[in-house]
Amino acid sequence: MKKVANSFALFVFVIAVSVFPFNTASAQSGWYVGVFGGYTLSPDASLSYYDYAYYYNYNYDYDLDVDETWVFGLKFGYTPPRLKFFSFEFEYSYLNPDVDRTVLPRAGTDYATIKGDVEFHNFMFNAIVKYPEGKIHPYFGLGLGFSSVDLSVSTTSTARSASYDDTDFAWQIMFGVEIDLTNNLSMDIGYRYFATESDDDDDYDYYYHYYYRDYGTYLDYKTSMVTLGLKYKF
Repeated sequence: MKKVANSFALFVFVIAVSVFPFNTASAQSGWYVGVFGGYTLSPDASLSYYDYAYYYNYNYDYDLDVDETWVFGLKFGYTPPRLKFFSFEFEYSYLNPDVDRTVLPRAGTDYATIKGDVEFHNFMFNAIVKYPEGKIHPYFGLGLGFSSVDLSVSTTSTARSASYDDTDFAWQIMFGVEIDLTNNLSMDIGYRYFATESDDDDDYDYYYHYYYRDYGTYLDYKTSMVTLGLKYKF
């Protein structure tokens, strides 16, 4: 699948360079909208669960086998006329990787096998630095935001079920090249490293019949992505 994604990006690039005219000046400031798609590479995920009470203590750390998957997104941004080297944008992206069959240790010598999926709805604010001259514009960017995460897995009959549903901090680093196709339309080929991490506010504690209990679930996810997109400049 990696070879398919890379070959597709190269094919679109060659066709675009061959077909689209490059004899008009590109609009390099103002508002723009864009769409993009991509594919994740070498994703890594971990699920942590702890439950501390007066009469028992559980603390599990699981490495989840998360599959590679497609990514789809939209963005809306602005390039200041006096600062053409910079762009600022709001971005939404969605990915839904499967959790492949993963063996999780429980306690002692017991093991459980889980399988399911996880959804990520990512809302990011990006700051982009790019070279504005010519038809080809290398860029570098940093994004900060949050991800709405919904993990759902099924387990063997003897195992504890695992689930996670929360909004987590997310960040990404991006670089690539934007290629002008027409005066207002450009194509983007890029790479990004995306990560979302649970924070310490995701735990819970309370007293029950004078007994104190503290528990929480944490999901961390990170992946590389190759992306291909189109941007229309107003």
